[in-house]
Amino acid sequence: MRPFFSMNLLALTALAACSQPSGANGAAPGSDSRSAPPAADTASTPAAASAAAAGATGSGPAGTARRPGGGLIAEPSGVEGVLSITIRWSARTVVGKPEEGQTTTVYNRIAQLECPVTSSEATPYSYFAALDNPNGDPLAETGAYQPWFNEECAGTLTIDDTYHFDDPTIAGPEPVVSTTGTRPLETSDTPLTVETDLNRARTRYLFISPSADGFQQHAAEGYPAKLVSASAAPMATMDFTLEGPIGDGKQEVAVEGGKLNVDWTFIRGRPKP
Repeated sequence: MRPFFSMNLLALTALAACSQPSGANGAAPGSDSRSAPPAADTASTPAAASAAAAGATGSGPAGTARRPGGGLIAEPSGVEGVLSITIRWSARTVVGKPEEGQTTTVYNRIAQLECPVTSSEATPYSYFAALDNPNGDPLAETGAYQPWFNEECAGTLTIDDTYHFDDPTIAGPEPVVSTTGTRPLETSDTPLTVETDLNRARTRYLFISPSADGFQQHAAEGYPAKLVSASAAPMATMDFTLEGPIGDGKQEVAVEGGKLNVDWTFIRGRPKP
């Protein structure tokens, strides 16, 4: 994860602009659908130091202190933590007409990721400004924000999908094509952006849907066995804002034919080797 003015932001902006809030199409088997308040005073204070010490280990927002009158005091730069993320996609889509032929696709996919993150110094500009206002000035000072930069992500994607084309012109049942397997997720495919709005006491999480290659599409009559790619979600990005500092979260999103569940926990510190 690089600071917001890097080239990575341009790619992230393009993904976010092109993403849809929901939907998975019935493609061929193996294919994938794819006015601010004054800036916060972030100077070191006894309250902030005490909060940081209290939150050195454990989960949740223990390291973040409230400012008198509202808002959050920034944590020190360099605080380490790990976000453990689970993405579950469960859906059944039907495309076509019975008299002309219908395609039924069932998606059962689970992605699990471990993403180390590190707090950066509080800044007066938002990383998300370029996403929300791509024609604006990404360096515009609009408040007080603390980014949590993602260093890498590692995990797996497991799928158990089926594809069935029902052709009314052919006698007898058509084959059901299944695609299964568990594959590692590449770090470069799983960028993660977390930023706390200190003035408004809320944190925004942006996940890019991870994908992997090498899933086994099993042979069926008329469908040869082959290896295919798959994504963990039917949208390019998953973007959530929760009240409070960085911490645990749970969101459910309606998608075509089903739902997408995203759960995450935040643990301070790093696991011992």
